[in-house]
Amino acid sequence: MRIAIVVDYSLDLIGGAQRAALNEATALLQAGHHVLVVGPRPARSLEVAGASVLWTDGRRLPALDFPLVADDAALRDRLRARFRAERIDAVHLHSEFGHAAAARAAAARLGLPVAHTVHTAYWPAVPAPLAPAARGLLARLAGPVPRRTPNPLLDHTLAAAAAADAVVSPSAHQAADLARLGGPVDLVLLNCDPTPAEPVPLPDVDHLRVAWIGRCVPEKRLTTFVRGVALAQRRLPAGRLRVAIAGAGLSLPAARLLATSVPGLVLLGRLDRTAVRTLLDASHLSALTSLGFDNQPMTIVESVRAGRGVLHTDPRLTEGLDRAGLLVAEPSARGIADLLVELALDPARVRRAADGARTTARMFSAEAHLAGLLPLLAGRPALAA
Repeated sequence: MRIAIVVDYSLDLIGGAQRAALNEATALLQAGHHVLVVGPRPARSLEVAGASVLWTDGRRLPALDFPLVADDAALRDRLRARFRAERIDAVHLHSEFGHAAAARAAAARLGLPVAHTVHTAYWPAVPAPLAPAARGLLARLAGPVPRRTPNPLLDHTLAAAAAADAVVSPSAHQAADLARLGGPVDLVLLNCDPTPAEPVPLPDVDHLRVAWIGRCVPEKRLTTFVRGVALAQRRLPAGRLRVAIAGAGLSLPAARLLATSVPGLVLLGRLDRTAVRTLLDASHLSALTSLGFDNQPMTIVESVRAGRGVLHTDPRLTEGLDRAGLLVAEPSARGIADLLVELALDPARVRRAADGARTTARMFSAEAHLAGLLPLLAGRPALAA
């Protein structure tokens, strides 16, 4: 097939939706399909090997580095011409703002099916005093939408999904929440990692190595994790626990300040995909500390594909974690510390989680993802993921 993948977010920034879209593009290309990637021009060099690209230029919201590209006649015309020139068969949206709205309109003019994967049912609430301004800005980017919730970001997610021919959710719990909000999902389709699984053995060392990987934003509760590590270190013999944090974002300065008094904790900053896999290979497990925010985090996908268990604090995150998950008893810093201490003193659960990850890895493979995606884009009945 010849497929256009459309995103509104900066593809060179850390984010699950961006990584999910890029991984899907790679999976399609590896399987012999043609891919056109549409999105804002990356600030850093970015290559999607083998893909055709259409970058747009525009302003960015400084605090969040969020691209401000509006759906207008010029963008619609540009997309329609490119879709026609590349003989696109279907359009897959991974976002809901200006690029997505323009691509949906261009596809409609050409009679192309549009699928929309929702990554964003759990947008943080916009503070009430800022909501009117946020609604106005989003309306200028993607057009006005019905006001169905107090959160203008969520309203745009629901409206964009409703306008698509088919709606995909990467997780069952998000699909259920979307249905409760009046946005039924056609297919639950897990995100994928097209990198070969090929897990290496767990590090043969006398201490526990944990990797926290992701965007350093309040919703990911990085500072809660750092406090948990600090509590664990007070209870453990010296050198028994080592933790590496990889990522960048608004919460990083606060985490860095807390980390100054925590032994065995290093902050690595932003890492590329190769360095992330190297970090996972050098660790016994990863940690994911969001609560009620994530849909299907790429941290889980990448950890399971690397044969590593996942310490997590959100019981709603289930895909891939039935055997690889290590759920804290309570999602507080103390609960995180309790589990870290247990795992550092008795690594049997760590080994079982790693074994579980190896048996689970195929569910996040490129083949499994495409088996569900391609029939949907071709207009055939959706297959179960």
